[in-house]
Amino acid sequence: MVKAAKAMTAICWTGLEELGDDNVIPSANAINKGFASDTAKPSYAPHGRIEPVHLAITLNATEAALRAKTIRAQVALTLRVPKSSIGSIVSIADRKLVLNATALDIHTVTGSDDWSYDGESITLIWTTGCTDNTVVTIDYTIATPISGIYFSVPDARLPTRALHAITDHESERARYWLPSVDFPLVRTTLEFSITHSTHHVCVANGKHISTTVAGAAESGDVTTVYRLANHTCPSYLICWAVGDFVTFDDGDVDGMPIQYLCSRDSERVTPEALKLTFGKTGEIVRWLQNKVGLKFPWEKYYQIITPKIEGGAMENISLVTYRENFLVDEELVKDGYGIAVDGTNVHEMAHTYFGDLLTIRHFEHVWLKESWATFVDACWREDHYSHEDARYAHFCNAERYIEETKRYVRPIVCRTYDASWDLFDSHTYPGGAYRIHMLRFILGDDTFWAAVKNYVNKFNGKYVETEDFKRCLEQESGLNLTKFFDQWLYGKGFPKLKAEYSFDSDKKIVQISLEQTQFDKDLDIPAVFEITVEVDIIDSEGKVHNTQVVFSDATGPRGVVFVVLSGDVKPEIVEIDPRGKVLHSLEFNPGEAILEATAKRARDVGSRNGSIGAFKKAASALKEETHFGVRSQVYAALSESKLQPAVDILANSLNTETNPRCFPILTSLCTFKDERIRAGLKALLTEKKDLLTGRSRRSIYLNIGRQRHPEDAEFLIAARLAHPANFDLHNLTLEGIVQGLGHHRSPAALKHLLDLVFTASDDSGITRKGVPDAISQAAVAAIGNATVWVDSKVQRKEIAEKLAELVRTDDAHRLRQSAIYALLRIGEEGKPYLNVAEAVAKTAFPKADSLSLVKDIKNSKSSGADVADLKKTVEDLETRLKKMEVLVQLFEAKEKSGFFVDEGKKSE
Repeated sequence: MVKAAKAMTAICWTGLEELGDDNVIPSANAINKGFASDTAKPSYAPHGRIEPVHLAITLNATEAALRAKTIRAQVALTLRVPKSSIGSIVSIADRKLVLNATALDIHTVTGSDDWSYDGESITLIWTTGCTDNTVVTIDYTIATPISGIYFSVPDARLPTRALHAITDHESERARYWLPSVDFPLVRTTLEFSITHSTHHVCVANGKHISTTVAGAAESGDVTTVYRLANHTCPSYLICWAVGDFVTFDDGDVDGMPIQYLCSRDSERVTPEALKLTFGKTGEIVRWLQNKVGLKFPWEKYYQIITPKIEGGAMENISLVTYRENFLVDEELVKDGYGIAVDGTNVHEMAHTYFGDLLTIRHFEHVWLKESWATFVDACWREDHYSHEDARYAHFCNAERYIEETKRYVRPIVCRTYDASWDLFDSHTYPGGAYRIHMLRFILGDDTFWAAVKNYVNKFNGKYVETEDFKRCLEQESGLNLTKFFDQWLYGKGFPKLKAEYSFDSDKKIVQISLEQTQFDKDLDIPAVFEITVEVDIIDSEGKVHNTQVVFSDATGPRGVVFVVLSGDVKPEIVEIDPRGKVLHSLEFNPGEAILEATAKRARDVGSRNGSIGAFKKAASALKEETHFGVRSQVYAALSESKLQPAVDILANSLNTETNPRCFPILTSLCTFKDERIRAGLKALLTEKKDLLTGRSRRSIYLNIGRQRHPEDAEFLIAARLAHPANFDLHNLTLEGIVQGLGHHRSPAALKHLLDLVFTASDDSGITRKGVPDAISQAAVAAIGNATVWVDSKVQRKEIAEKLAELVRTDDAHRLRQSAIYALLRIGEEGKPYLNVAEAVAKTAFPKADSLSLVKDIKNSKSSGADVADLKKTVEDLETRLKKMEVLVQLFEAKEKSGFFVDEGKKSE
């Protein structure tokens, strides 16, 4: 599973990160809150006394059914019953089975002595006993489910939508259409019998068995059968889709057919685009099965793209689903997006082994699939691009995880949560991946991969827990990994290193001291992580001097090493953990000369990245650095400093940058209100348009809006009218223009947005006619941004009323969510409508989404600050910040230390 991109601090770019999500509303004390609420309870896997082993699913998914968003269904569950449940009944647990089934219309249930349904679960009861292979058959209707199945239906507002339905379940969403034990522990074989219109494509897990005429030939309907008989599947990996799809057959790998599909939503969806998007699939299959030592297991490997997928991408057995933004065209390939999509392809395919064949027993072990898939993506980069690209991927994993720990710290293996979906975070994906990366170094490459192959083969078709993986590593290596797992998987935190450097030029002795500073008694973070940190010192003649600092309970949190140089040399570069063997943060200022040399000439991309934050000669680094990832870090460091000399370099870089992979990054960071930035952004649209992609143009227009120049409202409105839907793939340019209007803070920009969302463009009376769904969502979020700056309370209330009506009446989940968060931004004038928003959040969204929405709504209800007061505060702070920048620059000029301030001076 790749989660859809949320708001991310601009630290690392692998290609899939999007701009900040305008729907994210951090509460005032979010930084200090824990991962789970005070009411969260530990979660455990269900008992397996009576459990399904086979599901026969029958669905009526004809064109009429899809248009009505209503499907008549039947599921026949074949049950496995332990011997203790047969005959003499010892307890109610031995004669009861609870199936998760949310908001379904249950007609009949046969095969049990009694049953009941409370809207959330079906309870099956046998009074005298249940025999093995008992079949329970449930007839029911699925009517406009809030999750699990997603319908795309063309209408008068957007007639270009491709009619289709598709399922998406991570992590507990199958229950919204399929009565099942909706937890990963229970795995079943599957058979689908799906009746659909002849002109529609039908796909599902497993092997295609047959397609035959359904009923009378003139009905135009057929019934397609798929069967997954040789493997078992947990509920969250069940998938089927029916509808209008473009397809591309890409041959086979060892007899396994490969096919790509995408809903036919625009003329840009073509077989050629599908081939460009997924064309490396066969190569990845061959590489992966060799890497893990087990032949690829499925009867087919299909990948399907649709805008209805709620997550990012999902590893359903033999039928992987992707959200629409993963489709690639020739333009997006220019800026490296295709490489990022290849990485997602690798990630989802890695789940074939880590998640599909080896299924987690329960959600606390989710790292055994998501961390693994993230790690395998880095391995692909290492084997197919370069060691430096892989190192940069690991560096980004560390940065993303560490950034999240500023909000909360939890164990990687964690049983206490509000919703299992909460575990799909940066602790699990990049945080767990880096821990696997560390284990690879601890065991050594050969031993590590031998242990992995043993692990995959031993637990093929079974469920796994963290201890299973640990024991396989220990058996192959002879190491006792208990402490590592206690500290890094079951414990919290990571080492925070503070380094000190000195050089005695007379004695030619370099001294490096490292200290672990992460200890936090309240958070239960230990004072000492048992690690070995390598240190390489490169002298002025290029000779490398290796040493290391070893930490253990015996040494304590501080270690010191000495390196003796010989001859007339001095240390030039200091690389701490140059091979990235240890997940850590580093505070280190050995002086300007060492930092500059390390940032420019260190052998390792991680060391070069790590020296940028305090590196003042960023412009010269940009001239010499070739790796786009390190250049990204330079741009991020400049942006983070927020001082005028840094802004000047960013503005100049808009003119000098020539790498298309850097433009989405550079343009997204040019958020400063500055005339040179404004001019540079506008110049890109004409002078370097051939180097730009939709991702770059989106950032350019957004940040032109942030300039708030009086002339730019008309400029953005004209751009919006000049860029119709489907100007580029995914309407990225149009999205940026709309976002820019939301940040412009002018009456004209706000009026244009309000007209776009709430005013009919013709006599039909239909609002948002022809406006793509993603643009409608962006426009609603932009209205929330713009309304904050409206002086008139009456107008703010009028806008809040319109947004509340959208929340109440529109049935599109994402648009409703955008409208709810727009309401929250408005403040006092939006509060009278929050009860409506809360009621919709509780009833129209699945539990995982509902919990976070309701929490944000309640926080907004309880806040007392008026928007006008907040606006004035922001404006005052902006003025004070400008004054402080001048003072800081004067101080730094006096100290002759450049414009990047080290941590010590920041604290002063």
